Formats: sequence, structure tokens, C-alpha cells
Amino acid sequence: MNTLFGATCVVLLWLGFKAFLSGDTEKALSAFVTGGMFGVAFICLARRDHLVLDRAAGTMEIRHATIWGRSRECFELCDFERASTQTHFGTNNNIRTYRLALIMAGIHPKDVHNITPVYSGGSGAEEAADAINAWYKGVTG
Repeated sequence: MNTLFGATCVVLLWLGFKAFLSGDTEKALSAFVTGGMFGVAFICLARRDHLVLDRAAGTMEIRHATIWGRSRECFELCDFERASTQTHFGTNNNIRTYRLALIMAGIHPKDVHNITPVYSGGSGAEEAADAINAWYKGVTG
């Protein structure tokens, strides 16, 4: 998604410059405004989230990266209880979206850490939770 926003912004700005050089200021202005809106969307929405599971070190790390900077949260693998999905119900409870979360049972019982800040449709979050839980079962089982 980030690549799509960035590419759309660049293409629209290129079209705006092309229209400006050909003398079509109305088309150029339209392309600049639209490209700028895609640029703002890219700046606000571009985000990359990673979960790093290190069996050898016994740690798990959640990494977040935006254009504003990077952050990370580190946990001991022994504090991990399970991966789960959180559900958000839309208006009139007719649209459901999901996100992946880690349930920790260490210092703060039942502490929940979201992998991503946004909810999304589809089964991706549930599949990721199943994969993490299967990996963890292999570590402890």
C-alpha cells in the first residue's frame, strides 16, 4: 500500500509538471493538488510493523517504523502466553475488521500488545495468530 501511495504521488506530480510546461495551468493545478493529497496520505499512513521471534535468545521484539522514526518493544519469550486477534465491529455490527495482538503473562498479567495499530479485513490476522501459536507450541512442546 505504501508503494502505491508513493508511486501515485510521483506520477501525479510528474503529470502536473508536464501540464504546467505545456501551458495547461488548470490541469497542472489539479494534478499538483491531487498529488499533494496522496503525498500527505503517504506521510500519515506509511508504516511498517515487524514481529521478530528469536528462539535462540528467548526473546520477541515488536518493531514499528514510520517516516517519523522507529520504535521497538522487547519481551522475554517466557512471558508470552499466546497470539490472538482483536475484533472491531463497524456501524450496525455488519462489518468486522481484525488486528493481531500478543497476550503476555509476565509482569502485568494479561498484558496485550498490538502488532499493528489498525484493523483490517480478511483472515490475515487470524492466520498470523495461528502461525505464531504453532511456532510457540514448537518451542515449548
